[in-house]
Amino acid sequence: MTNPNDMERYPICKSNELVEDTMRKVTIDTVDILVGRRNGKLFACNNSCPHKGASLSKGHFNEDSIVCHMHGYEYNLFTGKLEKMRSWKKEDTWVEQDPEWRKSGDLILYSISEENGTVYVSLK
Repeated sequence: MTNPNDMERYPICKSNELVEDTMRKVTIDTVDILVGRRNGKLFACNNSCPHKGASLSKGHFNEDSIVCHMHGYEYNLFTGKLEKMRSWKKEDTWVEQDPEWRKSGDLILYSISEENGTVYVSLK
């Protein structure tokens, strides 16, 4: 009998293909997911930046965070939380025209696991 939990897990790569300090974009059922290994731990999150939708796979690591290449927002890869946002203030008299522009949600995290030399992601 098939375990229902196994049906939502997708094999994405061999364990040795996801080495330390690397990330890659994978697509599962039309969902772009950023997966990788950082500081000895696997992570899986949506590839779209919650701020303005840029591809996070074009970003870079900063400690446990992914830094979006577009606006420099930093999201923790393991909690999904926004941790830092770059200041756009050019001088003391600068006034932001629309504060709504700076708002951001958090990353969507996905369950990721390793078993028998294969890495799996679950969308549920």
